[in-house]
Amino acid sequence: MADEEDKTIVEQGPSIGEYRRESIPEYIIDSSGARFEFDRIALEGDGGLEPSQLARNECLIAPGLIYRRVSS
Repeated sequence: MADEEDKTIVEQGPSIGEYRRESIPEYIIDSSGARFEFDRIALEGDGGLEPSQLARNECLIAPGLIYRRVSS
């Protein structure tokens, strides 16, 4: 969802773990119907999370989870 307007998460898959006391959904589906699968934990720099680590087909979800788009 990089370079796109914010979208609402309308569905999420089962939890595959926890990060910072938050569940890590296996996948998420946004309001446009795009499906994203969990890829990795985001790296933090001095100023917080670094958006430059995202590829065009990825999105960053709090508290620092990166999801990769797998379908639209």
